[in-house]
Amino acid sequence: MSTSKLLLGLAPTRNFVGTWEEIAKMCQKYCFDGVEFKYELPFILPERWSWKMIQRIRTMAREANWFISVHGPYTNIGALLARRWRNALDEHLRALEVAQILEAKTYTIHPGWVERKWSTPELLQRCQENTARALNELVSNVDEIVICLENQHPGGDKEKAGITPVQLHSIVHDLPQVYFTFDVGHAQLYNKDPVGFLFALGPERVRLAHLHDNTGEDDTHLPPGLGNVNWSAFLKLYQEREYKFPLFLEINGNEMDFENSRKVLIKLWDSLTFKTKIEEKTWSSEI
Repeated sequence: MSTSKLLLGLAPTRNFVGTWEEIAKMCQKYCFDGVEFKYELPFILPERWSWKMIQRIRTMAREANWFISVHGPYTNIGALLARRWRNALDEHLRALEVAQILEAKTYTIHPGWVERKWSTPELLQRCQENTARALNELVSNVDEIVICLENQHPGGDKEKAGITPVQLHSIVHDLPQVYFTFDVGHAQLYNKDPVGFLFALGPERVRLAHLHDNTGEDDTHLPPGLGNVNWSAFLKLYQEREYKFPLFLEINGNEMDFENSRKVLIKLWDSLTFKTKIEEKTWSSEI
């Protein structure tokens, strides 16, 4: 029987109206297992940010033994112009300083992109190479934090460098110390088969996952159950393979949306566990 545990955290999107500290208090209130904080506007506006707040959050995380992750800013680490590439990378280096103070275990980062209206296969390839160069510099600036490249969603006005498993593996080919953040909602938008996407990506190289739903058309970050993602298939696989990477709810919503989503996933998890026990009992009685 599987002994896998549902490791569930929260990772509010940028439409969340509170501060990082309010997110941490929500984690504490509803007994989540961790938080991924986005180092990006509006969370890092001066009126919503302070180093004292970071220290308080670190204390809370230590006491509760949370899994802490930081999501880097949405800058283009695949930029084709040297100055823009350098500026984008410097933003991430500043975010990594915060991640280190928070004693984060992982750091999520998006691959680069090229504007679709003038993108070519050659330019996208250069963008992927620049993304790899940026990742190489980032890993040389951290000791214990694991850098995790996230799969992007297709669509929009950008030709993105890391949508498919093939693209992502190409970027990290020479960077074995870089792992992946598996975004279920983005995988749904790519091929409507997150489980297959995860297998192609390689679960052994995934260090955390983002959970959110959509109808297969837009990156709406809906709560699980409000779109078309097959959550039973994903959680069944997570149970059976006894995966250890944490699952972070990355939904658009307020405090109650996170609590309701938590209840939905726990209920589904428990039902799958019960079904597995019944199947095992039936199988053993037939021997």
